[in-house]
Amino acid sequence: MSVWVNVSVTQSLPLPQQAPKHVIEELWGMAVRGGLLTPKGWNRAGDYFTDPTPWTTNMTVVVMSNDYGFDESSISGGTAKAVMMCSELGKIGANLRYTPLPQQSFKSGRGYDLVAVPAHTLVFVPGTEKPEEKVNTNVTYWKVKGSPGDPWTTVNTAIRYVLEMREKATDPAIKKNADQSIAKLLRLH
Repeated sequence: MSVWVNVSVTQSLPLPQQAPKHVIEELWGMAVRGGLLTPKGWNRAGDYFTDPTPWTTNMTVVVMSNDYGFDESSISGGTAKAVMMCSELGKIGANLRYTPLPQQSFKSGRGYDLVAVPAHTLVFVPGTEKPEEKVNTNVTYWKVKGSPGDPWTTVNTAIRYVLEMREKATDPAIKKNADQSIAKLLRLH
C-alpha cells in the first residue's frame, strides 16, 4: 500500500503550467538580485534547467546590461522558445578582473529553448524509511533545455558583487583588480 503525499522534490521550480515567459523572467529576476552568484542561489537556479551544473568557486561572471527585457516566446507542443533582449558587456574572472567585450552599437538577445517536464512527487510507503520518487505526468513544468553556462548578472549587481568579494579578499593583487573593475563598471552604470 502506498500513501501519496503531494510534496515537490524540487521546491524552487516555477508553478505548474506557468508560461515559458514567466520562467525566463523568474530566472532573470534571480540573476538581477545576485542569486546566481552564490552557491545556494546557483543551485536553486539549476532547478530551472534540464542539466544543472554544480557551483564552483572559480566561475566567470558574465555582466549584462542593466537594460533588458523579454522579447518573445513561442510554444509548440512540449517545447518552447524564448528571447530576452539584453547586451553582454563583459566578464569578471575569479581574480575579480573585469574584461569588457568589444563595443556593440546594438542590443542582442539571449535565446532559450524550453521543454515541458513532468512533475515529481514523493511517495511515502508505510514500513519504509525513504520515500520513493514518482513521476506525475498530469503536471508539467517548463525548464530551460541544457545547462546554465556561466552565472550572469547586470552591471548594478556586478558592482555590488565585486565590492563584497573585494572585502573578503586577502590578496592585494585581487583587491587592486577589484578597484579597477569597479571603476570600469561604474562607467557602464
